[in-house]
Amino acid sequence: MNRLQRAIRAARRGRLDLAGYHLRRALGQERALPPLPSELSIEPTNACNLHCPTCPAGSGKMNRAKRMMRLHEFAAIIDQVRGYVSSVELWGYGEPFLNPDLLEMIRYATTAGMRVRTSTNSEFFETAAFCQGVVQSGLQHLIVCLDGADQETLSKFRVGSDFHRILQGLQRLMQARTELGSPLPIVELQFILMKHNQHQRALIKDIAQELGVDVFSEKTVGIPFNDPQFEAMVHEFLPDDLSLTRYRLNAGGKLVLDGLVPNLCHWVNKRSVINSDGTVVPCCYDLYSEFVMGNVFQESLRTIWKGPRYEALRTQIARDRKSIPMCNGCPVERVAISKKTKLGAGD
Repeated sequence: MNRLQRAIRAARRGRLDLAGYHLRRALGQERALPPLPSELSIEPTNACNLHCPTCPAGSGKMNRAKRMMRLHEFAAIIDQVRGYVSSVELWGYGEPFLNPDLLEMIRYATTAGMRVRTSTNSEFFETAAFCQGVVQSGLQHLIVCLDGADQETLSKFRVGSDFHRILQGLQRLMQARTELGSPLPIVELQFILMKHNQHQRALIKDIAQELGVDVFSEKTVGIPFNDPQFEAMVHEFLPDDLSLTRYRLNAGGKLVLDGLVPNLCHWVNKRSVINSDGTVVPCCYDLYSEFVMGNVFQESLRTIWKGPRYEALRTQIARDRKSIPMCNGCPVERVAISKKTKLGAGD
């Protein structure tokens, strides 16, 4: 019934191709492909102010030139997908708030009827006026990354970060939300659990409570298997208790991602990732853009989405997903990688 209702709503909006997709799904055609993705991840920039060792941007291993997506480029993408895309994530391998047009991008997407989320290392909320702008932008969800309860612990991974500036900025943001009487954005404090900070799990949750954020989440650290420093980073960052990670030891004693790799991926049928240079890749776990499907600055996203590269990838996933290097480094469809807690007065 929900799919029929979606078909009717799409038809009323004049999106007959989308209505046909929902109708086919309602009739049991589970492999039907929508005319466009329903979710987008768009990278405002691939530059970052920090130097996190497992990140392509922060570690200096990024193989794409640093670039800010321009507002008119972003708007052109949104104009292509109005009425099709329901949610947009504004992040990638960089710090979104480095892009001076970020708030305008958020406003443009929300005005187009899309739910918008972004993620930040929270080094940018330096004035009350800026924080008010964030609240008034229409942003629905803000993830704030804070991986330590003091400066020493935080800077072991978030190299170049300032613990006190982050806390002060978060306080300004929560105050701006209160003063404007807005429930949005939902603020989620995210803690990546690692060897050097695992003793602060309770303390960081207390800080989240004191700040008044809405959600506290623990996330397991991801270390790229193909990184030449993989073993060194495992030794430095991975907790000794593998149950607190996304990894396990196989029969040969080799560290692998927990879970099997089924010949299934929902992302390639509903989501696309657009880099700051316009290149379209199927997944955020394509760290170095090895699976480029096309460039949205040169052709339409609809053409790319239905194109031969995407179709070949979907076919390979359905036949033998574990043969794809990108998929072997992706925990999606395997195990849940984060635990979230809604915070309230009694927590």
